[in-house]
Amino acid sequence: MLSTARVSIPVPVAARLKSSAAFNDNVNEYAREDLIGFKRPIAAAFALIAPVAVAFVYQGAGLMPALQLGLVITFIVGVGVYFVGKKEWPNIVAEFQSHAAAKKKAVADLRCGFGESSFLSNGRAPRFFEHEHGVLVLADAGDLKTLFFDVASDGLDPRWDLYENGEMNRRVWRWLRLPVSRELVKFSAEGSKLNQRGPAPRIDSIDAWEAVNIALGEPLDGAVIHRSFDELVESVERLV
Repeated sequence: MLSTARVSIPVPVAARLKSSAAFNDNVNEYAREDLIGFKRPIAAAFALIAPVAVAFVYQGAGLMPALQLGLVITFIVGVGVYFVGKKEWPNIVAEFQSHAAAKKKAVADLRCGFGESSFLSNGRAPRFFEHEHGVLVLADAGDLKTLFFDVASDGLDPRWDLYENGEMNRRVWRWLRLPVSRELVKFSAEGSKLNQRGPAPRIDSIDAWEAVNIALGEPLDGAVIHRSFDELVESVERLV
């Protein structure tokens, strides 16, 4: 059976959310800090080397050569900021948009002020369906309902390592999500292992993937589908 309760957001997670929420969502200021603040590796190295070079010239040749070198460095920096900024602008905007989106989610999660702690006791072995970017998971949630997970293989989802090591196939699952962003904060699988019916089928084609997604009702990760576990497993197995 599946149960969910409201709990306090863990302190480390709340601190991370507050850090994301403090992001200054002004793209011009972000770009200026990125370029003039020497956050790029080459720019940071140049910012470190240039003053040292000027100091050496000053010690060895005097003030005027040091001033001339300083002017040359200033000119190079100005030209570099222009051309590097022009080239890097799409990347800077993409990074800014990522941080800005994270800020919106963090602010919303903090305003809610709670997390969603869930517990599932698997009376039956869950069913796995692998695809190019991870694995779909169906688990019997009781009362003719089915829990759906879409586990990503990007290395950020804690469930992927558990699946790879065969640990997702355990009787008890516990996890914590944030209420708005739906970010999975932590996940654990405990208890005895359940017997699987064989290797997980694989969804190889785009057509099969779309058919499976439609058959399931296009659910999001963590959704509870109001259809029986046996019915959904049979439908997906027929499509793959």
